[in-house]
Amino acid sequence: MTGFDRVKAAFKRQRADRVPFYPIVSGLAGQLIGIDARTYYTDHDRFADAHIAFSEEIHPDIVALVGDLFIEVDAMGAEVEFPEDDVPRLRSYLLEDKGKLSSLEVPDPHKSGRMPAYLGACRKVSSTVKESPVGGVICGPWTLATDLRGIENLIVDTATDPDYVHEVMKLTTEIAKRFAVAVKEAGAGLSVSEAPASISLISPKIFKEFVLPYEKEVISYLKEKGASVTVHVCGFIDPIMEDLASMGAVAISMDEPSSLQKMFEVSQGRVVIIGNVSTNVFLNGTRDDIENEVRRCLAVGKEREGYILSSGCELSLRGDIERVKWFCESASALGKYE
Repeated sequence: MTGFDRVKAAFKRQRADRVPFYPIVSGLAGQLIGIDARTYYTDHDRFADAHIAFSEEIHPDIVALVGDLFIEVDAMGAEVEFPEDDVPRLRSYLLEDKGKLSSLEVPDPHKSGRMPAYLGACRKVSSTVKESPVGGVICGPWTLATDLRGIENLIVDTATDPDYVHEVMKLTTEIAKRFAVAVKEAGAGLSVSEAPASISLISPKIFKEFVLPYEKEVISYLKEKGASVTVHVCGFIDPIMEDLASMGAVAISMDEPSSLQKMFEVSQGRVVIIGNVSTNVFLNGTRDDIENEVRRCLAVGKEREGYILSSGCELSLRGDIERVKWFCESASALGKYE
């Protein structure tokens, strides 16, 4: 069976030969072709090569094209720093001055910044990798808003100037829609990252008022375009699981701090559930540590319908490929159905 077969079975709530799996890998994939982090994030031809090599050597059931979460705001004029051996970071926020909102425009994915190069990487990988689905990863509206304004400022704004936050969210919703359609047209699936939307950072009230309606709008819009959406949220999501399960996404990717058991109980089969292996074991775990994490997740998800085993979040650049291989070996062996 191929990755396509296994993932298709999961989305049909059926069983293939084993539980499908994949690790969420970004710059770590660059180790396979000998490139540093700066090259991975700025040279999207080599970025594509890294994921093709990762697919050929690691054989995940899904290939997720995880770049950095600043591609969109970079295209709008934000200054992004690219360390040689670390993840990119913003030098400043375009909306540090709130009054600049009216001057910002939705970037053209085919012309602006690194967006066209990312679309090229989607085309290259999706046309090369034949046995596994290839997924593009873009920022959701709330993530984009934090990239424009800064998470602390934005949280304060929700209390002191909620109308302003809604105006920012309207802009970022349009950005997400436009980039998502371009990624779909480039031949990749769609995963929307709302990394800072968890209850580790914001309250359930903020989520319901400022995140949920705009996420629903993006998902509904893309459904009309024939695209299904997976949503990833980092951190603790237990208090908002019902909201996540009911917003229209086909899958929810969840991090290790949240309860996999509860997510299955709350979702009641409405979404495919992806996760929630701890990323810590990829940093300093032994082979046994990794196997135990795989066992923990499979103990909950293996006998349920619609489960994909994965790391709870993106793996650190300071991890190593050997541990990723241990994860895949354990997932392949322990995930088999009798």
